[in-house]
Amino acid sequence: MNNQDEIKAYLAQLITEAMYMDAEELQEDQLFSDFGLESVSLARILEKICKKYNCNIQINEFLPHQTLNDATLYLAEKLLHKTIR
Repeated sequence: MNNQDEIKAYLAQLITEAMYMDAEELQEDQLFSDFGLESVSLARILEKICKKYNCNIQINEFLPHQTLNDATLYLAEKLLHKTIR
């Protein structure tokens, strides 16, 4: 199964692409809202994650996790517990 570092790297890539940021600008404990990432963009990011990892995670479950570290921990837990479609 996917490890936490791989999940974090993929999530960071999706966030920086969505926000047209350099990877160095993304701080692991900075709130997504601090750099303008809103729920619509997060929904698109989550859709890509679910497609890549063949999972079904609802946006309302994902939204409370508003930092890269927190979102990574949440996703790793869900993916490692096989939240498979």
